[in-house]
Amino acid sequence: MAKIEFIDVSKSFGSNNVISHLNLTIQDGTFTVLVGPSGCGKTTLLRMIAGIGPATSGKILLDEQDISDLPPGKRQIAMVFQNYAIYPSMSVRENIEFGLKNNHVPKEERKLLINEVSESVGLTDFLDRKPATLSGGQRQRVALARAMVKKPKVFLMDEPLSNLDAKLRVAMRTELIRLHKQLNTTFVYVTHDQTEAMSMADHIVLMDHGIIQQEATPATIYRDPDNVFSAQFIGTPPMNIFSLKGTKIKYGFRPERASLAKQATSKGFFRKCKIATRELLGSEIQYCIELKEGLVMVKSMNDDFQLDEEVYIQVDDQWIYFFDENDKRIRDTNKIEDYLMHLKTAEQI
Repeated sequence: MAKIEFIDVSKSFGSNNVISHLNLTIQDGTFTVLVGPSGCGKTTLLRMIAGIGPATSGKILLDEQDISDLPPGKRQIAMVFQNYAIYPSMSVRENIEFGLKNNHVPKEERKLLINEVSESVGLTDFLDRKPATLSGGQRQRVALARAMVKKPKVFLMDEPLSNLDAKLRVAMRTELIRLHKQLNTTFVYVTHDQTEAMSMADHIVLMDHGIIQQEATPATIYRDPDNVFSAQFIGTPPMNIFSLKGTKIKYGFRPERASLAKQATSKGFFRKCKIATRELLGSEIQYCIELKEGLVMVKSMNDDFQLDEEVYIQVDDQWIYFFDENDKRIRDTNKIEDYLMHLKTAEQI
């Protein structure tokens, strides 16, 4: 069991209050991703779990035990950093073994643990090599193996894939998902990359300015955002958002929920527009279309439309989201019906 709880936690650096009265529970065995823009407080939370950046106030519990003042070495937590944190002068074997030696683990037990862990991450054939002779992905596996060999209750990962190229990042994402399933241990992963968050997490904690904007499964955050920030941070391209004419209300829709047609249709809401750009993204086309309110992104499997062509955009009512003057999601069905009518009457989108 490795449940982590933040209870009314605050963190300040001098007069700069980074996190205020935060409450969060990370459930045992989950792959939880803390995601948000730079400076949102996600790494600060990770460091507080690790014990290398203690909270200013509040409590942090691990398995219902208060670890707020417990030294990092006694927390049964392993951390994998962005820069790998491996020793270049040591072989792969020596890197994995280093922590075990410091903890006075017997030699035969060390050997068994190293063999077990190196096999699970595909390093058996590289144990006698130095890090300089390894690829970026292999060095990342060494860092993971060093963490795994300690058999921690929790793995903390601070943007561990950011130094890898795009192809290798995809491969390592798959590797980490497989590893989490194999170990059945709590993973807490920090990233600013929403693609990493969406593809790897069981549970996402989306942050901005030290505040949790939304926490839910990836599918829930994508399909059912609580606010404008969630709607636009998660998703590529982000949700199209506009102001509803004559009100303080905003409305939006996902690029893949809009469709284009050469002829007007009576289904849902539609309006005439013009193709501004056209990008081929493998199996789909990403269009940027021009409206008087601004540019709209549309994802489509239909590649029939060309630059500067005048077409019609259509969005079904069920895929249009509304947000209040504080950017919070409007969920009242009566209000939504009124705003849909207003939107159609005003001839917007």
